[in-house]
Amino acid sequence: MDSKKIRLDVTALAVSFVLLSILVVASILAPAATTDTLNGIRVWICNALGFYFLLIVILCLALVIWFGFSKYGCIRLGQDKPSYSTYGWAAMIFCASMGTSILYWSAIEWVYYIQWPPFGYEALSPEAIEIAVPYSFFHWGFPAWSVYAAGTIPLAYRYYVRKKEGLNLQAVCSGVIPGSTKGILSRIINIVFIVGILGGLTITYGTGIPMLANNLANSIGTSESFMAYALLIGLTTLTFATSTYIGIEKGMQNLSRMTTWFSLALCIIFLLGSPLFSLSNTFQSIGIMTDKFALMLTYLDPIRGGGFPQDWTVFYWAWWVGLAPWMWIFIAKISRGRTVRSVVGGVVGAGSIGSFLFFGTISNYGLHAHMTGAIDIVQTMADQGINQIISELSLSLPFGRAVLALWFISGFLLLVTTMDSATYTLAEASTLGLKVGEDPARNLRLFWAVMLAVAPLCLLYAGQSIPGGTPLGGLHFWPLQRDRR
Repeated sequence: MDSKKIRLDVTALAVSFVLLSILVVASILAPAATTDTLNGIRVWICNALGFYFLLIVILCLALVIWFGFSKYGCIRLGQDKPSYSTYGWAAMIFCASMGTSILYWSAIEWVYYIQWPPFGYEALSPEAIEIAVPYSFFHWGFPAWSVYAAGTIPLAYRYYVRKKEGLNLQAVCSGVIPGSTKGILSRIINIVFIVGILGGLTITYGTGIPMLANNLANSIGTSESFMAYALLIGLTTLTFATSTYIGIEKGMQNLSRMTTWFSLALCIIFLLGSPLFSLSNTFQSIGIMTDKFALMLTYLDPIRGGGFPQDWTVFYWAWWVGLAPWMWIFIAKISRGRTVRSVVGGVVGAGSIGSFLFFGTISNYGLHAHMTGAIDIVQTMADQGINQIISELSLSLPFGRAVLALWFISGFLLLVTTMDSATYTLAEASTLGLKVGEDPARNLRLFWAVMLAVAPLCLLYAGQSIPGGTPLGGLHFWPLQRDRR
């Protein structure tokens, strides 16, 4: 990389830093007021914009189907051979986008669905239990991944085929916003994107770190204290900062390969915990999801007003859409040399299959434990909290402490790979004039690595509980913060 030709977007860096600092300081000094403000925003988004989020996802799904099956699917994104093996490429996409969220939600999402089910079903009824895993497949499957693929294709086409400089939203927007204001508007969009990613990944820490701390507490007896959280954040930051400094090929790709093997081993162990039930219910859940797919895509429940689609489907679509630009940039970066059709198949197909694997094994094991009475999961959640469910599920298996250790390792690596890709993407977004084959400066990558650790550390030091009450929770914890009746 010729540093003379690469310029930092100093404005984006400075404004993003100031805005994030204001939000963190407000969260520390006036947590209640900040929480109330953001909760009000959440209520408005999920209720007033629900129709639009559903429409966006439907359009993305239609677009990627067209990309995949039309004549444009044969277009190659750049003339070079793919930079990474298909396995390494798919592993990076899945690990970068999922983080600890896939572990966290595969363990506990179904617990919410059976207690507050859709379609007017009675709580804890056979119908509520039957629909739980299919709805997880839907929320983490083809529609969700299509959001990532739909934006990746035009961004990669512009960068690799049209040879336009800049792999960030500012460069893209400058080409489509007319008039003299396009420079200002595109820069504002880029800043909003950067701040949004920083806020969203603060929440990724917010689920991941307490979960990992609880794993350690149940396996080796450590305390779930600020010191434990700080040490875990420090270790995570050191690991992904080292990886991002090394680069994608030697760092991120190798970490993602390792992560997939540990995660696969974990899923196999949970599958062996209740093999017949898990396989049968996975098979049936795919059928139920397929049967109700059109209804799930358009379900807003305006007649009953039960709130399930606003609490969950709109919440998830807002999450996926909000974080999509990050994944567009990252997937485009690592997809040089691949065809449009292969990118669609890899993102939507491989991503959905990976999600089905986690929910089909971990969720079904938990559901089976609940149905047989092996673990009173509903009561455990009420008495001891969400993270304890995760540890209880692992400890209920043979060699439970070893399983819990494997869960910790998988969660740690998933968190590291997500932060690694985010650091790289933020560096791309804050660099001007980046050409094909060029990487953002290493020092800039390290700067963003530190920034990603600062916000959660500050909030934890202030005594906030990130998953349940932190104002930076934003959309990501809407279902956990709604009153349940």
